[in-house]
Amino acid sequence: MIRRLKRFLMAAAVLSTCGVLLMAAGWLLSPFPVKRLERWPASPLVTDRHGREMLRVVGDDEQWRFVVPLERISPQLIQATIAVEDERFLLHGGIDPPAVLRAIGQNLGSLRVVSGASTLTMQICRMLDDRPRTFAAKMIEALRALQLESIYSKQQILQTYLNIAPYGHNIRGVEAAARAYFGKSAEQLSLGEAALLAGLPQSPNRLRPDRSPEKARARREIVLRRMAELGMIDDQQLALASSEPIPTTLCKAPKAAPHAAWMSLQRRLGGGRTTLDLSLQSEMERIAARHRLKLPPGCDVAMVVIDIPSGDILAMVGSADANHTRHGQVNGCTARRSPGSTLKPFIYAAAFEERLLSPQSVVHDIPIERAGWSPSNFDKTFAGDLPVADALRRSLNVPAIMVAEGVGLPRCLGLIEAAGVRLPANTLARGGLAVVVGSVEITLLDLTNAYATIGRGGVRRSPRLLMDDPTDESPAIEANVCAAIDEILSSRVRRPQSMAEWPAHQVPWFAWKTGTSSGRRDAWAVGHNRRFAAGVWAGLFSGAGESRLVGAGVAEPLLADIFALPAIRTDKDPLPARPWIVERPLPPPRELGEELAITSPRNGATFLAMSGQAVIHPRVNRKENMTWFLNGRLIGDSAKRLILTPGQYELRCVDASGKYSAVEFTVR
Repeated sequence: MIRRLKRFLMAAAVLSTCGVLLMAAGWLLSPFPVKRLERWPASPLVTDRHGREMLRVVGDDEQWRFVVPLERISPQLIQATIAVEDERFLLHGGIDPPAVLRAIGQNLGSLRVVSGASTLTMQICRMLDDRPRTFAAKMIEALRALQLESIYSKQQILQTYLNIAPYGHNIRGVEAAARAYFGKSAEQLSLGEAALLAGLPQSPNRLRPDRSPEKARARREIVLRRMAELGMIDDQQLALASSEPIPTTLCKAPKAAPHAAWMSLQRRLGGGRTTLDLSLQSEMERIAARHRLKLPPGCDVAMVVIDIPSGDILAMVGSADANHTRHGQVNGCTARRSPGSTLKPFIYAAAFEERLLSPQSVVHDIPIERAGWSPSNFDKTFAGDLPVADALRRSLNVPAIMVAEGVGLPRCLGLIEAAGVRLPANTLARGGLAVVVGSVEITLLDLTNAYATIGRGGVRRSPRLLMDDPTDESPAIEANVCAAIDEILSSRVRRPQSMAEWPAHQVPWFAWKTGTSSGRRDAWAVGHNRRFAAGVWAGLFSGAGESRLVGAGVAEPLLADIFALPAIRTDKDPLPARPWIVERPLPPPRELGEELAITSPRNGATFLAMSGQAVIHPRVNRKENMTWFLNGRLIGDSAKRLILTPGQYELRCVDASGKYSAVEFTVR
């Protein structure tokens, strides 16, 4: 009976062994699932240009995993992992025979499994196809490890392991672990921190330092002593690393520059390294928070800084308080708002390029009327004849409108767009000449980039938010014209009000322009200093007007503070512009006007006769005397005030040269 039982057990053992070998052979002959190994989902991570974390988001598999190359992992962490997990990693081909023999001896001596002899390569294979830990599974892992070693180099295998190994909770990979436990990247870890992480994959949740700090400390000590035994560290390094504190809480994910961070994720779902500099960003946020206290209630602030040589966005403050329940998520840098007078430098630049004007040319600030629109200046006065430079510095509306008229509005809009401002598709038809004073909506980011174009000598670059974004550039404005605009708007000629009392040597050089939209809904200040371009917007995100929202009083002080920052300021004045000859001077104001037109009443209008009569005041877009006809009859002086009964009417005016304009209207 006993003999039969022994024979049965031997046969069963042989059959099971053969079955395992056949199964393993099948796995060995099947191709290694390389694609599955290379497609571990990564969690989106956004950093600044120096690698400092701005935003991290959990991955689609609800795991935290940030894939990093081996060169961005602390060498001490690599050494610690090899020391405690697979000390002969660089010598074996996927299976470590001495470790296997040692494991067999330990397991037989203990009559239970105390060692599995798994190499780093075998552990990767187990993570790829997680199955119950049996003898058959171990055989499959070993054969898969041989396959993996034939496909990948040792460096690739090590990099893969460090990016997918478990480190407790839902944390995968050393980069996610370093950020979760220490709030830093894997390349910045100290020896003690590296040793602690290296010990976690043995039993990730049991050894988590935030839950079991003493167990984590004991495991770290094992790792450090093993490193010392292998000659990786000396006794002094061991002692110092052993004294390092154990993290007892997980580090909260930072949310720096949230508007730029989320904008980066919208452009690239996996995140990436942005062009922002968090040091400058923090300074900008402090400036925004401080100035917001001086604004009317409910008003907000947006600011952006662009590096002129590269086009990199270095700082972006979408709103002063990103945590505000109503407006915190609004990015004022990309919201379309009316720019007020900030486009005027580009109107004059177009005239300069056409050699229709020079900074010394005389323009006219006089009352005009265009299709029933009578533009005026901010102070409701007119300055008469004055140089172009003064008209631009004083931001006078009428001269800029007449210059746009003389140059041609399509040419002006073309230059504005070439400089980097994306205008609405129907700008010409919808805005007309009112574009000069801000009748269309643009973004602060585009406007600031257009001023960066001026600071770059007329070369436009697309603003870049991610470091690996492609760059493109194109000529937009003549370099000498840009230099002339800079001279006109220079802080050497006129100072911001906040710097009025500063000694001359303390005032930095920069060129800037302010703007206020119609109804005082938006206050702007934008400029550059040849190194950086900066833009500021202040207003209510609701679009409501506020009497105190004036560019010079609200936005200009913020811009001056930006250009006074040590990291931004420059005291070097640029070279002056070379003078040029005006080849085709703009014609005088009368010739710049539209064709003779009756502006009131409008053609096709209908008036209601109250008590049987309607009173109408005819107007024309010329100041000279006109000859007036009503239904073909000369009406002379009575044209200033017509009292009409119900009926159909034709009103006609004729100037001294015989040109005429006529409208038809109805009185009911």
